[in-house]
Amino acid sequence: MAMALTLSHAMSRLSLFHQNSQIPLNTNTTTSIHPLRFPKPNNDLLTLKTTTFIPNNTHYAPLLTRPRATAQPQSEGIVTKKGKQDSYAEARAIGRYIPMSANKARRAIDQIRGRSYEESLMILELMPYRACDPILKLVYSAAANASKNMGLNEASLIVSKAEVNEGPTRKKARPQARGRIHPIRRRSCHITVVLKDTSL
Repeated sequence: MAMALTLSHAMSRLSLFHQNSQIPLNTNTTTSIHPLRFPKPNNDLLTLKTTTFIPNNTHYAPLLTRPRATAQPQSEGIVTKKGKQDSYAEARAIGRYIPMSANKARRAIDQIRGRSYEESLMILELMPYRACDPILKLVYSAAANASKNMGLNEASLIVSKAEVNEGPTRKKARPQARGRIHPIRRRSCHITVVLKDTSL
C-alpha cells in the first residue's frame, strides 16, 4: 500500500510539472517511450541565423582578375637568349648513353668541329673509327631539325659545337685463375652536335 501511494504521488507531481512547463505528457504506458523521458528538443529553435552587416553608403567594386601572361611568338629560326635575338640560328641533336668511351668518340668528333655540313658527312663516312656511325646519325638528325622545324637551308650549315661528355660506367668482373677476378668497365658517353646557319 505504501508503494502504491508513493508511485501515485510521484505521478501526480510529474503531471503538475508537465502542465507548468507546457510539455505534453505521454500517459500511454504501452508505447516504447518511457513516461519519465522528455521529448527531443526542436532543432529549428537551436539553429542560429547569421547575418552580415554591410553599410548602406559603401559600394564594393567587382574583383578584377589579372590577365594571364601570353608568350610572345618568336621569329622562326632564331634562337633567343634572355630576351635577346642572335644573328644566327642553331639546331642541335643530343645522343645519350652511347656505349663507347668518351676518348674514342672525341677522336672522331674533333675532325668535324667547325666544318660545313656536307664536308663533315664526307669525313665521317670515310674515317675507319667505330664512333663515326653514331656521330653521323646525330649530324643527320641536327640537319633534319634545322630544315624541318626551323626552315633553314642545309647547304649553309656548319658544325658550330661538337662535344663529348662521359656517361655512367657499368662495372663487371671476369673470373680468373686461383680465385681472382679482373674488373671490366663498360663505359658510355653523351654526344652533342650543334649546327649553325651562317647565311642569316
